[in-house]
Amino acid sequence: MNSLLSGYGNAITCVCFMGGDAAPGDVAHWSACVRAATEGRLKTGWYSGRSELAAGIDPRSFDYIKLGPYVAHLGGLDSASTNQRLYRVTDGEMKDITAELRNRDRMLLG
Repeated sequence: MNSLLSGYGNAITCVCFMGGDAAPGDVAHWSACVRAATEGRLKTGWYSGRSELAAGIDPRSFDYIKLGPYVAHLGGLDSASTNQRLYRVTDGEMKDITAELRNRDRMLLG
């Protein structure tokens, strides 16, 4: 992990883990490894298909967590009808920022 991260240097700002729902403890472990190796310089995120955070997982292991499976007719995070939620984790509290993401995208696209 260290050699992979050091190879990118300052070119990356976040490491996102996709899936891993069968082994959520492993995802949290690798997130902690990234944070330790970069002394917190890199943010970490987890895109999970679970509807809720797995039992025993401390949200403080991540900066961002996306929960919810993709359901085509509901759309992704950019859809007002999505079942998915994106959370920003601050001091262990998960704040739903899904709507903020849509609003920001609307402002950027004008």
